[in-house]
Amino acid sequence: MANSNNAEQRTAKLPLQEKLGYGLGDFGFNLYWTTIASFLAAFYTDVFGISAAAAGTMMLTTKIIDACTDPVMGAVADRTRTRFGKFRPYLLFAGLPMAGAAVLTFSTPDLTGSAKLIYAYVTYTFMMMMYTVLSTPYSSLSGVMTANSQERTSLISIRFIFAFSCGFVVNFFTMDLVNSLGGGDDARGWQLTMALYGIAAAIIFAVTFATTKERIAPPSHQKTNPFEDIRDLLGNRPWIILFALSMIIMMTITMRAGSAYYYFTYFLERPDLLGAFLGVQMIAYAVGAAGAPLMTRMLDKTRLLMVLMAVVGTLSVLFTFVPKPDFNGVRSLSAGQTYTLDAGDLLVLPEQTSFEYQWQEHQKSWWIFTRQVPINGEAAATLSLTPADDMVVSVVVSFRQAGKLIQHNSGDLPGEIVVMFILCALISLALGPKSPLTWSMYADSADYNEWKTGRRATAMTFSAATFAQKLGGAMGSAGMLWVLAAFGYAAKAAQSDASQFGIVLLQTAVPGVFALIAVVVTRFYTLTGDQLETIQQDLKAREQASSSN
Repeated sequence: MANSNNAEQRTAKLPLQEKLGYGLGDFGFNLYWTTIASFLAAFYTDVFGISAAAAGTMMLTTKIIDACTDPVMGAVADRTRTRFGKFRPYLLFAGLPMAGAAVLTFSTPDLTGSAKLIYAYVTYTFMMMMYTVLSTPYSSLSGVMTANSQERTSLISIRFIFAFSCGFVVNFFTMDLVNSLGGGDDARGWQLTMALYGIAAAIIFAVTFATTKERIAPPSHQKTNPFEDIRDLLGNRPWIILFALSMIIMMTITMRAGSAYYYFTYFLERPDLLGAFLGVQMIAYAVGAAGAPLMTRMLDKTRLLMVLMAVVGTLSVLFTFVPKPDFNGVRSLSAGQTYTLDAGDLLVLPEQTSFEYQWQEHQKSWWIFTRQVPINGEAAATLSLTPADDMVVSVVVSFRQAGKLIQHNSGDLPGEIVVMFILCALISLALGPKSPLTWSMYADSADYNEWKTGRRATAMTFSAATFAQKLGGAMGSAGMLWVLAAFGYAAKAAQSDASQFGIVLLQTAVPGVFALIAVVVTRFYTLTGDQLETIQQDLKAREQASSSN
Protein backbone atom coordinates (compact mmCIF):
# COMPACT_ATOMS: atom_id res chain seq x y z
CA MET A 1 0.00 0.00 0.00
CA ALA A 2 1.15 3.52 -0.72
CA ASN A 3 0.02 4.80 2.66
CA SER A 4 2.51 4.38 5.50
CA ASN A 5 1.16 2.67 8.55
CA ASN A 6 3.04 3.17 11.79
CA ALA A 7 2.03 3.45 15.42
CA GLU A 8 2.16 7.24 15.46
CA GLN A 9 -0.09 7.60 12.43
CA ARG A 10 -2.62 5.31 14.05
CA THR A 11 -3.82 8.07 16.39
CA ALA A 12 -3.14 10.93 13.98
CA LYS A 13 -4.95 14.24 14.22
CA LEU A 14 -6.65 14.66 10.86
CA PRO A 15 -6.29 17.87 8.83
CA LEU A 16 -9.52 19.78 8.28
CA GLN A 17 -9.25 19.37 4.50
CA GLU A 18 -9.31 15.59 4.87
CA LYS A 19 -12.27 15.68 7.26
CA LEU A 20 -14.20 17.87 4.83
CA GLY A 21 -13.31 15.63 1.90
CA TYR A 22 -14.51 12.57 3.76
CA GLY A 23 -17.65 14.29 5.00
CA LEU A 24 -18.52 15.51 1.50
CA GLY A 25 -18.88 11.88 0.46
CA ASP A 26 -22.00 11.48 2.58
CA PHE A 27 -23.55 14.44 0.78
CA GLY A 28 -23.32 12.25 -2.32
CA PHE A 29 -24.77 9.21 -0.57
CA ASN A 30 -27.71 11.18 0.73
CA LEU A 31 -28.70 12.25 -2.75
CA TYR A 32 -29.80 8.60 -2.86
CA TRP A 33 -30.53 7.69 0.76
CA THR A 34 -32.76 10.66 1.60
CA THR A 35 -34.62 10.33 -1.69
CA ILE A 36 -35.28 6.68 -0.94
CA ALA A 37 -36.32 7.31 2.66
CA SER A 38 -38.53 10.31 1.96
CA PHE A 39 -40.01 9.66 -1.48
CA LEU A 40 -39.60 6.11 -2.77
CA ALA A 41 -42.70 4.76 -1.02
CA ALA A 42 -44.77 7.63 -2.39
CA PHE A 43 -43.21 7.13 -5.85
CA TYR A 44 -44.25 3.49 -5.89
CA THR A 45 -47.81 4.09 -4.64
CA ASP A 46 -48.66 7.41 -6.31
CA VAL A 47 -46.55 7.47 -9.52
CA PHE A 48 -45.73 3.89 -10.51
CA GLY A 49 -49.10 2.65 -9.30
CA ILE A 50 -48.17 -0.23 -6.97
CA SER A 51 -50.50 -0.90 -4.03
CA ALA A 52 -49.25 0.08 -0.57
CA ALA A 53 -49.30 -3.52 0.68
CA ALA A 54 -47.40 -4.86 -2.35
CA ALA A 55 -44.86 -2.03 -2.18
CA GLY A 56 -44.29 -2.67 1.53
CA THR A 57 -43.66 -6.37 1.01
CA MET A 58 -41.39 -5.64 -1.96
CA MET A 59 -39.30 -3.09 -0.05
CA LEU A 60 -38.81 -5.43 2.91
CA THR A 61 -38.03 -8.50 0.79
CA THR A 62 -35.53 -6.74 -1.44
CA LYS A 63 -33.88 -4.95 1.48
CA ILE A 64 -33.34 -8.28 3.28
CA ILE A 65 -31.74 -9.69 0.14
CA ASP A 66 -29.64 -6.55 -0.22
CA ALA A 67 -28.67 -6.50 3.45
CA CYS A 68 -27.30 -10.03 3.12
CA THR A 69 -24.82 -8.70 0.54
CA ASP A 70 -23.31 -6.28 3.07
CA PRO A 71 -21.15 -8.87 4.87
CA VAL A 72 -20.08 -10.23 1.48
CA MET A 73 -18.99 -6.75 0.40
CA GLY A 74 -17.29 -6.29 3.75
CA ALA A 75 -15.27 -9.46 3.23
CA VAL A 76 -14.33 -8.38 -0.30
CA ALA A 77 -13.28 -4.90 0.82
CA ASP A 78 -11.22 -6.23 3.75
CA ARG A 79 -9.26 -8.37 1.30
CA THR A 80 -8.82 -5.71 -1.38
CA ARG A 81 -5.20 -4.77 -2.05
CA THR A 82 -4.43 -1.82 -4.35
CA ARG A 83 -1.98 1.03 -4.45
CA PHE A 84 -4.90 3.29 -3.49
CA GLY A 85 -5.73 1.29 -0.35
CA LYS A 86 -8.51 -1.09 0.57
CA PHE A 87 -11.58 1.13 0.51
CA ARG A 88 -10.94 4.29 -1.51
CA PRO A 89 -10.91 2.69 -5.00
CA TYR A 90 -14.58 1.75 -4.82
CA LEU A 91 -15.51 5.43 -4.53
CA LEU A 92 -13.76 6.12 -7.82
CA PHE A 93 -15.13 3.30 -9.94
CA ALA A 94 -18.66 2.54 -8.69
CA GLY A 95 -20.22 6.02 -8.85
CA LEU A 96 -21.55 5.93 -12.42
CA PRO A 97 -23.01 2.38 -12.23
CA MET A 98 -24.82 3.51 -9.08
CA ALA A 99 -26.29 6.47 -10.95
CA GLY A 100 -27.57 4.20 -13.72
CA ALA A 101 -29.20 1.86 -11.21
CA ALA A 102 -31.01 4.77 -9.53
CA VAL A 103 -32.38 6.06 -12.84
CA LEU A 104 -33.74 2.60 -13.65
CA THR A 105 -35.40 2.34 -10.23
CA PHE A 106 -37.17 5.67 -10.65
CA SER A 107 -38.32 4.88 -14.19
CA THR A 108 -41.87 3.83 -15.05
CA PRO A 109 -41.94 1.55 -18.11
CA ASP A 110 -45.32 0.74 -19.61
CA LEU A 111 -46.00 -2.47 -17.70
CA THR A 112 -49.07 -3.92 -16.07
CA GLY A 113 -49.91 -6.24 -13.21
CA SER A 114 -47.17 -8.59 -12.04
CA ALA A 115 -44.69 -7.33 -14.65
CA LYS A 116 -44.70 -3.90 -12.98
CA LEU A 117 -44.01 -5.45 -9.57
CA ILE A 118 -41.24 -7.67 -10.96
CA TYR A 119 -39.60 -4.61 -12.50
CA ALA A 120 -39.70 -2.86 -9.13
CA TYR A 121 -38.17 -5.89 -7.39
CA VAL A 122 -35.32 -6.20 -9.88
CA THR A 123 -34.39 -2.52 -10.20
CA TYR A 124 -34.67 -1.73 -6.49
CA THR A 125 -32.51 -4.75 -5.62
CA PHE A 126 -29.92 -3.73 -8.21
CA MET A 127 -29.84 -0.13 -6.94
CA MET A 128 -29.33 -1.18 -3.33
CA MET A 129 -26.62 -3.69 -4.27
CA MET A 130 -24.72 -0.91 -6.04
CA TYR A 131 -25.28 1.28 -2.99
CA THR A 132 -23.66 -1.45 -0.89
CA VAL A 133 -20.62 -1.58 -3.20
CA LEU A 134 -20.08 2.12 -2.49
CA SER A 135 -21.31 2.62 1.06
CA THR A 136 -19.54 -0.29 2.77
CA PRO A 137 -16.02 0.86 1.78
CA TYR A 138 -16.96 4.49 2.48
CA SER A 139 -18.17 3.79 6.01
CA SER A 140 -15.18 1.52 6.65
CA LEU A 141 -12.81 4.27 5.56
CA SER A 142 -13.54 6.27 8.73
CA GLY A 143 -12.27 3.34 10.79
CA VAL A 144 -8.82 3.36 9.16
CA MET A 145 -8.20 7.11 8.88
CA THR A 146 -7.44 7.45 12.63
CA ALA A 147 -7.86 5.48 15.84
CA ASN A 148 -8.17 8.60 18.00
CA SER A 149 -11.67 8.33 19.50
CA GLN A 150 -12.28 12.09 19.74
CA GLU A 151 -10.95 12.61 16.21
CA ARG A 152 -13.31 9.91 15.00
CA THR A 153 -16.25 11.65 16.63
CA SER A 154 -15.20 14.92 14.99
CA LEU A 155 -14.69 13.24 11.60
CA ILE A 156 -18.04 11.49 11.67
CA SER A 157 -19.80 14.60 12.98
CA ILE A 158 -18.57 16.48 9.90
CA ARG A 159 -19.72 13.56 7.78
CA PHE A 160 -23.24 13.84 9.11
CA ILE A 161 -23.32 17.62 8.88
CA PHE A 162 -22.86 17.05 5.15
CA ALA A 163 -25.36 14.18 5.19
CA PHE A 164 -28.12 16.15 6.88
CA SER A 165 -27.37 19.24 4.81
CA CYS A 166 -27.90 17.13 1.71
CA GLY A 167 -31.04 15.76 3.32
CA PHE A 168 -32.31 19.33 3.55
CA VAL A 169 -31.48 19.97 -0.11
CA VAL A 170 -33.16 16.75 -1.24
CA ASN A 171 -36.27 17.15 0.89
CA PHE A 172 -36.74 20.79 0.05
CA PHE A 173 -35.96 20.83 -3.67
CA THR A 174 -36.75 17.34 -4.99
CA MET A 175 -40.45 17.82 -5.64
CA ASP A 176 -39.75 21.16 -7.31
CA LEU A 177 -37.17 19.46 -9.53
CA VAL A 178 -39.60 16.68 -10.38
CA ASN A 179 -42.26 19.23 -11.35
CA SER A 180 -39.84 21.43 -13.27
CA LEU A 181 -37.98 18.70 -15.16
CA GLY A 182 -41.12 16.71 -15.78
CA GLY A 183 -43.24 19.61 -17.01
CA GLY A 184 -46.35 18.04 -15.52
CA ASP A 185 -45.19 14.44 -16.17
CA ASP A 186 -44.18 13.10 -12.75
CA ALA A 187 -42.73 9.89 -14.20
CA ARG A 188 -40.32 11.78 -16.46
CA GLY A 189 -39.59 14.27 -13.70
CA TRP A 190 -38.45 11.54 -11.31
CA GLN A 191 -36.28 9.89 -13.95
CA LEU A 192 -34.47 13.13 -14.85
CA THR A 193 -34.11 14.17 -11.20
CA MET A 194 -32.36 10.89 -10.36
CA ALA A 195 -30.08 11.29 -13.38
CA LEU A 196 -29.07 14.73 -12.09
CA TYR A 197 -28.51 13.43 -8.55
CA GLY A 198 -26.53 10.45 -9.86
CA ILE A 199 -24.07 12.52 -11.88
CA ALA A 200 -23.55 14.91 -8.95
CA ALA A 201 -22.96 12.00 -6.56
CA ALA A 202 -20.38 10.35 -8.85
CA ILE A 203 -18.36 13.58 -8.96
CA ILE A 204 -18.54 13.93 -5.18
CA PHE A 205 -17.32 10.35 -4.61
CA ALA A 206 -14.29 11.08 -6.81
CA VAL A 207 -13.46 14.12 -4.67
CA THR A 208 -13.65 12.01 -1.49
CA PHE A 209 -11.31 9.47 -3.07
CA ALA A 210 -8.78 12.19 -3.87
CA THR A 211 -8.77 13.91 -0.45
CA THR A 212 -8.61 11.00 2.04
CA LYS A 213 -5.89 8.66 3.31
CA GLU A 214 -5.90 5.19 4.90
CA ARG A 215 -3.57 4.93 7.90
CA ILE A 216 -4.58 1.77 9.78
CA ALA A 217 -4.07 -1.74 8.40
CA PRO A 218 -4.64 -5.19 9.95
CA PRO A 219 -1.66 -6.82 11.70
CA SER A 220 0.86 -7.86 9.06
CA HIS A 221 0.65 -11.53 10.09
CA GLN A 222 -3.17 -11.64 9.94
CA LYS A 223 -4.62 -14.38 7.75
CA THR A 224 -8.34 -14.96 8.20
CA ASN A 225 -11.35 -16.04 6.21
CA PRO A 226 -14.77 -14.33 6.19
CA PHE A 227 -16.30 -16.96 8.45
CA GLU A 228 -13.75 -16.14 11.15
CA ASP A 229 -14.62 -12.46 10.74
CA ILE A 230 -18.32 -13.22 11.28
CA ARG A 231 -17.52 -15.43 14.27
CA ASP A 232 -15.47 -12.59 15.79
CA LEU A 233 -18.40 -10.19 15.34
CA LEU A 234 -20.84 -12.58 17.00
CA GLY A 235 -18.49 -12.69 19.97
CA ASN A 236 -18.19 -8.89 20.06
CA ARG A 237 -20.83 -7.83 22.62
CA PRO A 238 -20.54 -4.05 22.00
CA TRP A 239 -21.05 -4.62 18.28
CA ILE A 240 -24.13 -6.83 18.82
CA ILE A 241 -25.74 -4.11 20.97
CA LEU A 242 -24.92 -1.48 18.33
CA PHE A 243 -26.43 -3.73 15.65
CA ALA A 244 -29.77 -3.87 17.48
CA LEU A 245 -29.59 -0.18 18.37
CA SER A 246 -28.94 0.94 14.78
CA MET A 247 -31.82 -1.13 13.48
CA ILE A 248 -34.26 0.32 16.01
CA ILE A 249 -33.18 3.94 15.55
CA MET A 250 -33.29 3.60 11.76
CA MET A 251 -36.90 2.44 12.04
CA THR A 252 -37.59 5.64 13.99
CA ILE A 253 -35.95 7.87 11.37
CA THR A 254 -37.44 6.08 8.36
CA MET A 255 -40.99 6.21 9.67
CA ARG A 256 -40.69 9.93 10.45
CA ALA A 257 -39.30 10.74 7.00
CA GLY A 258 -41.44 8.39 4.93
CA SER A 259 -44.76 9.20 6.60
CA ALA A 260 -44.30 12.99 6.32
CA TYR A 261 -45.52 12.95 2.70
CA TYR A 262 -48.74 11.22 3.72
CA TYR A 263 -49.12 13.37 6.86
CA PHE A 264 -48.98 16.67 4.98
CA THR A 265 -50.77 15.51 1.84
CA TYR A 266 -53.68 13.56 3.30
CA PHE A 267 -54.00 14.52 6.99
CA LEU A 268 -53.17 18.23 7.06
CA GLU A 269 -53.98 18.69 3.36
CA ARG A 270 -51.04 21.09 3.13
CA PRO A 271 -48.57 19.45 0.69
CA ASP A 272 -47.10 22.91 0.14
CA LEU A 273 -45.55 22.70 3.63
CA LEU A 274 -43.87 19.30 3.15
CA GLY A 275 -40.60 20.70 1.81
CA ALA A 276 -40.37 23.25 4.63
CA PHE A 277 -41.14 20.61 7.27
CA LEU A 278 -38.51 18.18 5.97
CA GLY A 279 -36.10 21.08 5.48
CA VAL A 280 -36.41 22.10 9.13
CA GLN A 281 -35.97 18.47 10.07
CA MET A 282 -32.72 18.11 8.16
CA ILE A 283 -31.23 21.41 9.29
CA ALA A 284 -31.97 20.44 12.88
CA TYR A 285 -30.31 17.06 12.26
CA ALA A 286 -27.20 18.85 10.98
CA VAL A 287 -27.07 21.22 13.97
CA GLY A 288 -27.44 18.27 16.33
CA ALA A 289 -24.67 16.35 14.54
CA ALA A 290 -22.38 19.39 14.71
CA GLY A 291 -22.87 19.53 18.47
CA ALA A 292 -21.91 15.89 19.06
CA PRO A 293 -18.16 16.48 19.72
CA LEU A 294 -18.97 19.14 22.33
CA MET A 295 -21.59 16.94 23.99
CA THR A 296 -19.17 14.00 24.26
CA ARG A 297 -16.82 16.19 26.30
CA MET A 298 -19.58 16.50 28.92
CA LEU A 299 -21.14 13.02 28.78
CA ASP A 300 -19.81 9.69 27.56
CA LYS A 301 -21.37 8.39 24.36
CA THR A 302 -23.62 5.83 26.03
CA ARG A 303 -25.23 8.18 28.54
CA LEU A 304 -25.58 10.91 25.94
CA LEU A 305 -27.34 8.58 23.51
CA MET A 306 -29.75 7.42 26.20
CA VAL A 307 -30.69 11.00 27.13
CA LEU A 308 -31.17 12.01 23.50
CA MET A 309 -33.36 9.03 22.58
CA ALA A 310 -35.48 9.59 25.69
CA VAL A 311 -36.09 13.16 24.52
CA VAL A 312 -36.99 11.90 21.02
CA GLY A 313 -39.43 9.35 22.39
CA THR A 314 -41.14 11.72 24.78
CA LEU A 315 -41.59 14.56 22.28
CA SER A 316 -42.76 12.18 19.55
CA VAL A 317 -45.51 10.80 21.76
CA LEU A 318 -46.55 14.35 22.70
CA PHE A 319 -46.70 15.19 18.96
CA THR A 320 -49.60 12.73 18.66
CA PHE A 321 -51.85 15.05 20.62
CA VAL A 322 -51.32 18.15 18.44
CA PRO A 323 -54.68 18.53 16.65
CA LYS A 324 -55.33 19.23 13.02
CA PRO A 325 -56.28 22.90 12.42
CA ASP A 326 -60.03 23.47 12.27
CA PHE A 327 -59.75 25.25 8.94
CA ASN A 328 -57.48 24.84 5.92
CA GLY A 329 -57.13 28.25 4.30
CA VAL A 330 -54.70 27.21 1.56
CA ARG A 331 -55.23 25.12 -1.57
CA SER A 332 -52.57 23.38 -3.66
CA LEU A 333 -53.58 23.28 -7.33
CA SER A 334 -52.34 20.92 -10.04
CA ALA A 335 -51.51 22.02 -13.57
CA GLY A 336 -54.14 21.34 -16.20
CA GLN A 337 -57.02 20.93 -13.75
CA THR A 338 -60.11 23.14 -13.45
CA TYR A 339 -60.85 24.74 -10.08
CA THR A 340 -63.53 26.99 -8.60
CA LEU A 341 -62.70 28.14 -5.08
CA ASP A 342 -64.95 30.03 -2.69
CA ALA A 343 -63.51 32.36 -0.05
CA GLY A 344 -66.05 31.08 2.47
CA ASP A 345 -64.48 27.62 2.23
CA LEU A 346 -61.05 29.00 3.20
CA LEU A 347 -62.06 31.36 6.02
CA VAL A 348 -64.69 31.60 8.71
CA LEU A 349 -66.24 34.98 7.92
CA PRO A 350 -68.31 37.12 10.31
CA GLU A 351 -71.86 38.11 9.44
CA GLN A 352 -71.09 41.05 7.22
CA THR A 353 -72.61 42.36 4.05
CA SER A 354 -69.63 44.07 2.47
CA PHE A 355 -66.31 42.31 1.87
CA GLU A 356 -63.31 42.96 -0.32
CA TYR A 357 -61.38 39.98 -1.64
CA GLN A 358 -57.85 39.50 -2.92
CA TRP A 359 -56.69 36.07 -4.05
CA GLN A 360 -52.97 35.45 -3.74
CA GLU A 361 -50.36 32.94 -4.85
CA HIS A 362 -47.70 31.56 -2.47
CA GLN A 363 -44.31 31.77 -4.15
CA LYS A 364 -41.00 30.54 -2.74
CA SER A 365 -38.68 33.32 -1.70
CA TRP A 366 -35.78 31.95 0.32
CA TRP A 367 -35.05 28.66 2.11
CA ILE A 368 -38.33 27.47 3.70
CA PHE A 369 -40.04 30.84 3.38
CA THR A 370 -42.67 31.96 0.87
CA ARG A 371 -44.17 35.27 -0.13
CA GLN A 372 -47.84 35.83 -0.89
CA VAL A 373 -48.25 37.60 -4.23
CA PRO A 374 -51.64 39.04 -5.29
CA ILE A 375 -53.17 37.43 -8.37
CA ASN A 376 -53.99 40.30 -10.70
CA GLY A 377 -57.66 40.77 -11.46
CA GLU A 378 -58.88 38.23 -8.93
CA ALA A 379 -60.89 40.23 -6.40
CA ALA A 380 -64.20 38.36 -6.30
CA ALA A 381 -65.56 35.96 -3.68
CA THR A 382 -64.77 33.05 -5.98
CA LEU A 383 -61.67 32.13 -7.95
CA SER A 384 -62.07 30.17 -11.19
CA LEU A 385 -59.03 28.77 -12.99
CA THR A 386 -59.52 26.90 -16.28
CA PRO A 387 -57.01 25.34 -16.43
CA ALA A 388 -54.79 26.01 -13.41
CA ASP A 389 -51.02 26.02 -13.16
CA ASP A 390 -49.11 24.24 -10.40
CA MET A 391 -49.68 26.79 -7.67
CA VAL A 392 -50.65 27.36 -4.03
CA VAL A 393 -53.37 29.94 -3.38
CA SER A 394 -55.10 31.63 -0.46
CA VAL A 395 -57.33 34.67 -0.02
CA VAL A 396 -57.31 37.91 1.98
CA VAL A 397 -60.74 39.19 3.01
CA SER A 398 -61.05 42.84 4.13
CA PHE A 399 -64.00 44.56 5.78
CA ARG A 400 -64.75 47.45 8.11
CA GLN A 401 -66.05 46.98 11.60
CA ALA A 402 -66.90 50.01 13.77
CA GLY A 403 -65.03 52.13 11.24
CA LYS A 404 -61.84 50.06 11.55
CA LEU A 405 -60.34 48.12 8.61
CA ILE A 406 -59.93 44.43 9.44
CA GLN A 407 -58.19 41.84 7.29
CA HIS A 408 -58.39 38.06 7.55
CA ASN A 409 -55.66 36.18 5.65
CA SER A 410 -56.43 32.52 5.04
CA GLY A 411 -52.73 31.98 4.25
CA ASP A 412 -51.61 32.70 7.82
CA LEU A 413 -50.03 29.63 9.40
CA PRO A 414 -52.31 28.11 12.07
CA GLY A 415 -50.91 27.81 15.57
CA GLU A 416 -51.24 24.01 15.50
CA ILE A 417 -48.90 23.79 12.51
CA VAL A 418 -46.40 26.13 14.20
CA VAL A 419 -46.35 23.73 17.17
CA MET A 420 -45.79 20.81 14.77
CA PHE A 421 -42.77 22.55 13.26
CA ILE A 422 -41.33 23.35 16.70
CA LEU A 423 -41.70 19.74 17.83
CA CYS A 424 -40.17 18.54 14.58
CA ALA A 425 -37.14 20.80 15.12
CA LEU A 426 -36.67 19.68 18.75
CA ILE A 427 -37.01 15.97 17.93
CA SER A 428 -34.56 16.33 15.04
CA LEU A 429 -32.04 18.23 17.18
CA ALA A 430 -32.07 15.31 19.61
CA LEU A 431 -31.76 12.75 16.80
CA GLY A 432 -28.94 14.61 15.03
CA PRO A 433 -26.05 13.44 17.28
CA LYS A 434 -27.20 9.79 16.98
CA SER A 435 -25.38 9.19 13.70
CA PRO A 436 -21.92 10.50 14.62
CA LEU A 437 -22.20 8.80 18.00
CA THR A 438 -23.15 5.34 16.74
CA TRP A 439 -20.75 5.31 13.77
CA SER A 440 -17.91 6.39 16.07
CA MET A 441 -18.95 3.59 18.43
CA TYR A 442 -18.76 1.11 15.53
CA ALA A 443 -15.15 2.15 14.90
CA ASP A 444 -14.49 1.65 18.61
CA SER A 445 -16.01 -1.83 18.41
CA ALA A 446 -13.63 -2.68 15.53
CA ASP A 447 -10.71 -1.70 17.77
CA TYR A 448 -12.22 -3.80 20.57
CA ASN A 449 -12.39 -6.78 18.22
CA GLU A 450 -8.72 -6.38 17.23
CA TRP A 451 -7.72 -5.98 20.90
CA LYS A 452 -9.69 -9.08 21.92
CA THR A 453 -8.84 -11.45 19.04
CA GLY A 454 -5.67 -10.08 17.46
CA ARG A 455 -7.53 -9.79 14.14
CA ARG A 456 -8.98 -6.71 12.46
CA ALA A 457 -11.92 -6.74 10.03
CA THR A 458 -12.90 -3.09 9.64
CA ALA A 459 -15.08 -3.49 6.55
CA MET A 460 -16.88 -6.52 7.97
CA THR A 461 -17.64 -4.52 11.12
CA PHE A 462 -19.06 -1.59 9.18
CA SER A 463 -20.81 -3.71 6.53
CA ALA A 464 -22.70 -5.56 9.23
CA ALA A 465 -23.57 -2.16 10.69
CA THR A 466 -24.91 -1.11 7.30
CA PHE A 467 -26.86 -4.39 7.27
CA ALA A 468 -28.55 -3.28 10.50
CA GLN A 469 -29.36 0.15 9.09
CA LYS A 470 -30.77 -1.23 5.87
CA LEU A 471 -32.80 -3.83 7.72
CA GLY A 472 -34.12 -1.15 10.07
CA GLY A 473 -34.92 1.12 7.14
CA ALA A 474 -36.65 -1.70 5.29
CA MET A 475 -38.68 -2.70 8.33
CA GLY A 476 -39.60 0.96 8.89
CA SER A 477 -40.71 1.47 5.27
CA ALA A 478 -42.50 -1.86 5.02
CA GLY A 479 -44.17 -1.42 8.40
CA MET A 480 -45.31 2.05 7.40
CA LEU A 481 -46.85 0.80 4.15
CA TRP A 482 -48.49 -2.19 5.85
CA VAL A 483 -50.04 0.10 8.46
CA LEU A 484 -51.32 2.38 5.68
CA ALA A 485 -52.86 -0.62 3.92
CA ALA A 486 -54.38 -1.94 7.16
CA PHE A 487 -56.03 1.41 7.87
CA GLY A 488 -57.47 1.60 4.35
CA TYR A 489 -55.10 4.00 2.58
CA ALA A 490 -56.14 4.82 -1.02
CA ALA A 491 -53.63 6.61 -3.26
CA LYS A 492 -54.59 9.98 -4.76
CA ALA A 493 -57.93 10.00 -2.90
CA ALA A 494 -59.52 11.49 0.20
CA GLN A 495 -58.66 9.32 3.20
CA SER A 496 -61.06 7.80 5.71
CA ASP A 497 -60.87 8.75 9.39
CA ALA A 498 -59.16 5.41 10.11
CA SER A 499 -56.57 5.99 7.40
CA GLN A 500 -55.84 9.49 8.71
CA PHE A 501 -55.44 8.12 12.24
CA GLY A 502 -52.92 5.57 10.97
CA ILE A 503 -50.99 8.31 9.18
CA VAL A 504 -50.83 10.38 12.39
CA LEU A 505 -49.53 7.42 14.40
CA LEU A 506 -46.80 6.73 11.82
CA GLN A 507 -45.53 10.32 12.04
CA THR A 508 -45.70 10.61 15.83
CA ALA A 509 -46.33 7.87 18.40
CA VAL A 510 -44.89 4.85 16.56
CA PRO A 511 -41.41 6.41 16.01
CA GLY A 512 -41.59 7.61 19.62
CA VAL A 513 -42.10 4.08 20.95
CA PHE A 514 -39.10 2.81 18.96
CA ALA A 515 -36.98 5.67 20.33
CA LEU A 516 -37.88 4.68 23.89
CA ILE A 517 -36.99 1.06 23.14
CA ALA A 518 -33.59 2.34 21.97
CA VAL A 519 -33.04 3.88 25.42
CA VAL A 520 -33.39 0.46 27.02
CA VAL A 521 -31.05 -1.21 24.51
CA THR A 522 -28.36 1.45 24.96
CA ARG A 523 -28.12 0.66 28.67
CA PHE A 524 -26.33 -2.58 27.79
CA TYR A 525 -23.48 -0.91 25.88
CA THR A 526 -20.41 -0.62 28.11
CA LEU A 527 -17.46 0.15 25.80
CA THR A 528 -16.67 3.68 27.05
CA GLY A 529 -14.17 5.86 28.88
CA ASP A 530 -11.24 4.15 30.56
CA GLN A 531 -11.70 0.86 28.71
CA LEU A 532 -11.37 2.62 25.34
CA GLU A 533 -8.19 4.37 26.48
CA THR A 534 -6.71 1.06 27.65
CA ILE A 535 -7.55 -0.61 24.34
CA GLN A 536 -5.85 2.13 22.29
CA GLN A 537 -2.72 2.05 24.44
CA ASP A 538 -2.48 -1.74 24.13
CA LEU A 539 -3.00 -1.71 20.36
CA LYS A 540 -0.41 1.04 19.92
CA ALA A 541 2.09 -0.93 22.00
CA ARG A 542 1.47 -4.06 19.94
CA GLU A 543 2.03 -2.16 16.70
CA GLN A 544 5.27 -0.65 18.00
CA ALA A 545 6.47 -4.08 19.07
CA SER A 546 5.56 -5.54 15.67
CA SER A 547 7.42 -2.73 13.86
CA SER A 548 10.58 -3.33 15.88
CA ASN A 549 10.66 -7.06 15.06
